[in-house]
Amino acid sequence: MATARGPPMRPMFERVMTTLQLTRISVAFGAVSDLWFMIVLLWILQEDSFDGVVVEWSGTTGLTWLPLALVAGLVIALGLFAYGASLNDVLDVRRDAAFRLQRPIATGRIAPGQAVVITGCALLTAMVGAMGLGTWSVWMTMLVAVMLLFYNAAGRYLPAVGIVTIGLVHATHMLIPDPGFPVLLPIWLSMTHAMFVALGISLLEDKRPRITRYALVGIVAGWIFWSAVLGWLSWHRIGGLWPDRLPMWSLAWPAAAALGGLLVLRWKQRTARDRRAGAEKLRRYGALWHCMYGSAWFAALGMMLPALCFGVLAIIGFVVMTVLREAVGLTGRPLDFR
Repeated sequence: MATARGPPMRPMFERVMTTLQLTRISVAFGAVSDLWFMIVLLWILQEDSFDGVVVEWSGTTGLTWLPLALVAGLVIALGLFAYGASLNDVLDVRRDAAFRLQRPIATGRIAPGQAVVITGCALLTAMVGAMGLGTWSVWMTMLVAVMLLFYNAAGRYLPAVGIVTIGLVHATHMLIPDPGFPVLLPIWLSMTHAMFVALGISLLEDKRPRITRYALVGIVAGWIFWSAVLGWLSWHRIGGLWPDRLPMWSLAWPAAAALGGLLVLRWKQRTARDRRAGAEKLRRYGALWHCMYGSAWFAALGMMLPALCFGVLAIIGFVVMTVLREAVGLTGRPLDFR
């Protein structure tokens, strides 16, 4: 018999939506896109990828039957993203109770102990997914987890260190399928994009500690240093920044994607009703744009079918992110920016 409290499934629905809000899964699309881009590219470049289930990737045995490899990448990306997001809330419980009362732990919708369990399960899930891609992938996943722990425990309290760490997390995350991948320009662009978005969000949300001129100098210096490191590695691996067999004009594709992303993010930020809404849009569309970068890099490499597929994936990702964002709103609790 129905009661005024609503259908029996409502509490379960709210618990699921609370978990989604805790782990911020609705903006994890960028992490998934980056890993899928690397996995698909490795699969295409692997000479024996059609012969069986496993071959050698970077000296270790890993899945190369594309559907299974994509599932493994999905598990890794979602697991690491959920781990980092929920770890942030677990370590920030007192601050959220004072300043961000809409967060799940602060409102009492989820107990701190349950949040710790979710954090641990998310990390274990990512590790299980990494086992499917080989030994090196497991080690790289562990490295990303340590970097996320460092960021949440200490790095974010020093803006220059925190924002540079965010860029390094994205770069290392893309190398999970194969740390020895030779073409590093896509990794550099992902790192640069992540740092730019993190800087914009920090400014719009007026996060503490504030970004001072000295912090901005530190961020730029960190970006220059790690860009130089990636450039040196690329030169060491392929003798340059871009394969000789490909024309330099092909880099116009990712350059156009970067310019388009800058214009879209600026437009979304300017049309937001306030700064916090602008930060939320910057976070959401910034994550979505990683898939557009994947499409552009495939086009630059002359692989038009994967480029088209990733373009379609970006549209699907936008729809899914929008549905999840609105679904969290159906619980009756406000979203972060509301």
